[in-house]
Amino acid sequence: MRMQKEEKIVVVLLLMALGSLAVAFWAFSPEEYVVESSSVSMSQKDAGLSVEGLVLEIKPTKSGGNLLFKLDSTQLPIFIPASAGAKELQARIQAGDRVRIRGTISTFQGKDELVVSKQADIQVLSA
Repeated sequence: MRMQKEEKIVVVLLLMALGSLAVAFWAFSPEEYVVESSSVSMSQKDAGLSVEGLVLEIKPTKSGGNLLFKLDSTQLPIFIPASAGAKELQARIQAGDRVRIRGTISTFQGKDELVVSKQADIQVLSA
């Protein structure tokens, strides 16, 4: 049984439509746990945000006894002030630990960051 010219055209069009849907799904699907700092809206800055991921880097700030965390799951820097127990957290958490961090979005020197308000907002999920 041979396909007619019109049937071939219909099959090609269906394959093209499915391909377009697949590309659109891939390109526009939300990524889990990723928050790009440039995409944070004003309403999100007022609300709390929770992120989870592996700690890639822990850096003390140049002054004030604060910490900056970098996670694999977000481009957003995570700021832990000394008043939120930065010193204790630095002794307890190491690069490679999986953590869940809750905080609020704040702007520092024109860039968004996640600011932790208390030590209990950082949970170590696995070391």
